[in-house]
Amino acid sequence: MDIRNTLHNSLQLLSKQHTSETLGDRRDYLGASDIGHCPRKVILERIFPCEHDLATLLRFQRGHMAEDIVAAAFTAAGFSNFERQVEVDISTDKLPALVHIDFVFTAQQKKIKSILEVKAGKIPDQPYSSWESQLYLQMGALAKKYPDYTIKGAILSLDLGDGDAGFFNGYTPQDTLYNGLLQRAESIWNDYQQSLKGQKIELKTEPGPLCGFCNHIRTCPRFAADDIPEMDDYITEFQELKEKEKKYKEKVATQKKILLTMVRGRGNFRAGGYLLKKTTRTRQNLDLTSLDKFLSDNGTSISEFQEPSTFSFLDIRRAPKEVSPTN
Repeated sequence: MDIRNTLHNSLQLLSKQHTSETLGDRRDYLGASDIGHCPRKVILERIFPCEHDLATLLRFQRGHMAEDIVAAAFTAAGFSNFERQVEVDISTDKLPALVHIDFVFTAQQKKIKSILEVKAGKIPDQPYSSWESQLYLQMGALAKKYPDYTIKGAILSLDLGDGDAGFFNGYTPQDTLYNGLLQRAESIWNDYQQSLKGQKIELKTEPGPLCGFCNHIRTCPRFAADDIPEMDDYITEFQELKEKEKKYKEKVATQKKILLTMVRGRGNFRAGGYLLKKTTRTRQNLDLTSLDKFLSDNGTSISEFQEPSTFSFLDIRRAPKEVSPTN
């Protein structure tokens, strides 16, 4: 049995079942999570849906697990005033749209409804703009449905790998943002309907860090050229972070050497709540010279037991300056 294929096919089936049961047919409306993403990606995924790879399916399951963990934790803490997967219709004359809210906590006496949007993965320093767009749509929708309630919002980001949590709080509904996001959604839906009718239109693109996860990057007009200026700021930030990483790695190595010298001279000592001591470990290494001689004496060589392997890495270098053509 090919366990990888079994896992992939089973998770593919589970994903479709979960989407159908909780979200219905996504081709018939826009969701809050769609509106904050690249319009071209949202539209093409509806027209040309593709099978998700195993990594994507595992990320989906990680998201469901994060929500279940949060629900179990609040229940164990004695909270019973929350609802899960709350659906609110925000459709207009030009747009069928629904928002699905992970958690809504209701304080009846104080007339407060609080939204908690749960995300899973590496915790960013600041919430992604797509997360915030989704939350502002959710808060706006809830404010329209419950005008007598004060609406609040927060995002909880769980890193299930490192066992960490990030909490981004203090959000309140903003009519200007909500109305602007609805107009954006209407534009996306209009382009989607025209595309379904076979009309050739230039779909709006928004290059960013999530482009690598898009199944339509190879046909994206923004990535058709060798030079993609929309990614300039992101690449600049990446290079700056690499320089900082190099700087701190060198600093850490230097300080580690200084501390090891102290321990060698003085012995173990405590400082800053830590115990510093010298630890020695032994590991086995192959004596390639002796091994090569042994194999040679027996009519063979190391090269007969070696096979090539490939690996990928990101190579970033200064691009040569373009030379302007002379007249």
